[in-house]
Amino acid sequence: MKAPFFPIAVAVALCATAGQVDVSTSAWDGNPLAWNFREGERVINAVGMPDMLVARCKRAERVSIKAKLLPVEAARTGWATFGLAFFDDDRNFWHLALVQSPPKADGTPGRRFVELCEMREGKWLAQNHDRLPCAGGGQKKTWEYGVPYLASLEVSPDGIRGEVRDADDGEVFCARYAFRPAGASEAVKAVTRGRPALHVKGEFFSGSFISVEAACSGPRPLPPSAPSFPPYASDAFVAEEGFPATGFFRMAQCAAGRWWAIDPLGRKTVLLGVDHVKYGGHWSLRTGRSRYLENNRAHYRDRSDWETNTLARLKKWGFNMLGGGSDESLAHRGLAHSLSLSMSNGMCLGRIPEELYICPNEHRPCSAFPNVFHPRFREWCDYVARRKCAPNKDDPWLVGYFIDNELAWWGRGDSDTGLFDAVSRLPQRHPARRTLSAFLKERGVSGAASRADKLEFLRLAADTYFSEAAGAIRRHDPNHLVLGARFAGLGRSHPVVWEAAGRYCDAITFNCYPWVDIDRNSVRLSRDAGSQDVASAFAAKFALAGKPMLVTEWSFPALDSGLPCSYGAGQRFLSQAMRAKASMVFARTMLSLPFVVGYDYFMWVDQPPEGLSDAFPEDSNYGLVSERDVPYRDLVSMFERLHHNVAALRLSPPPEILPSPAKRHLKADEARRAFAGGDASVCSCAADRYVLRNGCGLELEGRIGGRSVFDSVRLNGTELGRFTGMLCDKVRGNPRWRNVARVVSAEWKGKRLSVVGEGGEERARFSLEFSFETAADRPWFLCEITKVSNTGEEPIEVSSLLFRQYADYAADKAGDIALRTAPDVWGAPDADAWFRKSDGAFFGGFTKSPATSRFTYFTSVNGRSQHPDAIFAPDCMRTLAPGETLDLGGAVWMVAICGAERGEGGLEVDGRGLGESRQVSRWR
Repeated sequence: MKAPFFPIAVAVALCATAGQVDVSTSAWDGNPLAWNFREGERVINAVGMPDMLVARCKRAERVSIKAKLLPVEAARTGWATFGLAFFDDDRNFWHLALVQSPPKADGTPGRRFVELCEMREGKWLAQNHDRLPCAGGGQKKTWEYGVPYLASLEVSPDGIRGEVRDADDGEVFCARYAFRPAGASEAVKAVTRGRPALHVKGEFFSGSFISVEAACSGPRPLPPSAPSFPPYASDAFVAEEGFPATGFFRMAQCAAGRWWAIDPLGRKTVLLGVDHVKYGGHWSLRTGRSRYLENNRAHYRDRSDWETNTLARLKKWGFNMLGGGSDESLAHRGLAHSLSLSMSNGMCLGRIPEELYICPNEHRPCSAFPNVFHPRFREWCDYVARRKCAPNKDDPWLVGYFIDNELAWWGRGDSDTGLFDAVSRLPQRHPARRTLSAFLKERGVSGAASRADKLEFLRLAADTYFSEAAGAIRRHDPNHLVLGARFAGLGRSHPVVWEAAGRYCDAITFNCYPWVDIDRNSVRLSRDAGSQDVASAFAAKFALAGKPMLVTEWSFPALDSGLPCSYGAGQRFLSQAMRAKASMVFARTMLSLPFVVGYDYFMWVDQPPEGLSDAFPEDSNYGLVSERDVPYRDLVSMFERLHHNVAALRLSPPPEILPSPAKRHLKADEARRAFAGGDASVCSCAADRYVLRNGCGLELEGRIGGRSVFDSVRLNGTELGRFTGMLCDKVRGNPRWRNVARVVSAEWKGKRLSVVGEGGEERARFSLEFSFETAADRPWFLCEITKVSNTGEEPIEVSSLLFRQYADYAADKAGDIALRTAPDVWGAPDADAWFRKSDGAFFGGFTKSPATSRFTYFTSVNGRSQHPDAIFAPDCMRTLAPGETLDLGGAVWMVAICGAERGEGGLEVDGRGLGESRQVSRWR
């Protein structure tokens, strides 16, 4: 059921007779997005979001609440409740509710019933009191969606009574509990103080509360008390002098221009945190378990024992802060902490009204964006800040608040136009679309909006978001820092968004997974040879925002952990030692930057090897500890040394960038001399077909107009697969991979076959020229990309070139699977192949090209698609103008190696002096 939103000020008028506490029309406290007050009537609609709507009266010992309940719809996939409540706090309340249970394992729908139950001191079903007779008593009949029911809940010092009747005044349910049993000397332990409330829980349980009446008497207010926080005390500071103690964290810039976090005692400090320090670890929806939780239960006396051990470890390793997502029970025990408000989640999650978001949360990072133009966005921000910030305003251990994490500031498109485009696709009635229409009208735009118009709309959205969110936080907590919205990297959020964040936040936060060259001690934004170094990129963002920076996620998984490391951000390394070195280089670089005040390492414990869920399948070695709670010694020892020297490193330059180490590289002509050996190749061309053969039974066949360079690669009649090429270019900084889609020519040139293939679409088209020849006495063929041309009508920013070998059989993935499935592996081998265990067939390749950037073959997790990643990025790559051709000068080549029987010659790829001796079978 969907009803229009109205301001909360036109709420329900509740009866207020003698002896009752008046509940005025504006005296309800609840999620403003979850409830809709029908104007002029005593009707409150629940619009499908779980919440408790509580009357703003004083807590009382006598409470009555009555209403007609009209349950309309629920998702019916889990537990769901809809009813009245007697509410003290989130851990102590009674509810009288219509209940929908989950479906059974065989798919049978869950049952519907009514209950009167108690939550006491956080324990559910705590109503272990004397149950008194009730007229009729118990459950008389089930309830139905779309049918109204009369419900009443009455509480007195003697007990509680709940009743539900149908429209014909027939009893559906009745229950009573005594707080003072007859003859008892004292009352039983129970929730006996509270306020009237309406309660909805469960996914998209919507309905109406009609003719609501409530009364309170016998006030029993809570004694006034402020939250008690222990005094701040920490040895994690850099210098004591220079700043007065304010009792809270703040940011300050020294005369030399270097920014510092100042702790509550007025001392300079560097914020060094770890994300997701949790006793429960990571729950995998795919397995229904958390190995880390199971191991903790087995190896520690209790949770407190784990907490003591974990805090001691973190302090020993030099960390001084708990990052986002950490257990609250670890706070105030020697480490500072931050809090994540997740303000946008409530507007983007679940089956809520579409008018609340611009981009829904798809249960993956970077998918959600709230409707900041909704009339209730300000009210929502205030509600979140009132509930989450106000109770913490006096906490000296709290650094500040993250507003959100990795919002989709680009909608589903470009960084500057994507959010505009997302809003323009919304229905005309959508509040964001109406705002856009008014925005364009004010600018005098009647036709298509320009890029400048779209960018100004993004600026408006960013300004609205940060001003409202930061304003709400400061209204309810003026003492703590607003720590930004944790941008997803540096590239996708447009500069106008960074500028807006700088206007309203105390610090700018972002997650960053860079590329570290551990041979040279250099850090770039990505693996692309031409990508910007991190220090310069960070400085450019600081120039936009003008506020200090905190890196809130960074990590480098390693494959020797035994985890697949197939999903999730970050560069991969082959060993823990390499991982530790990369972490050291990045951390030292961060500490040296004058505008970076710290970082949160991602994260405490590894992810499960099966992945977190189907929608979020991350399975990587991000942890300081394994799921067995064993620290990765190389990594934590590095942090311990680094952090205990942080004062000196903060004033030191970044690690010295070293010259590139000497490597043995060959160009195509050297490889040709080393392995080809005489006139080995025989080529035949007839009509549109071409076939390249050698004397070892190798046959490569293609056709003009075909979609692959070679439709068929055969050895002694056994079909192995097909062979083609691919170009990777960039569109506004984002990579785009495009296969050769059509062979346009094939020509035999003496000893070599030259093939030209085209790809692309519309105005952005390209061609690749290939050269092939076979070995004399081995089932090998040399493949070379000799030229890349822009055959379209707009420039192409060429990033890399790929050879693609697809096996015609289901390739077995035994052995080091992680090496094939993990993205962005540093130091991966320059040889790989598809293998079949049943008969030893293989189809792979080897290179010593100076342009190699990756050589790893893998299949998708579901096994349905093959990814033969033989990627080459020559130094000569550049943006090609229309009609321009780039000669690659022999830099892009590989030897394709085939085998159809176990033990057949060809596995050894070094046989002709192509480098150090190694076998493809080594990586099986």
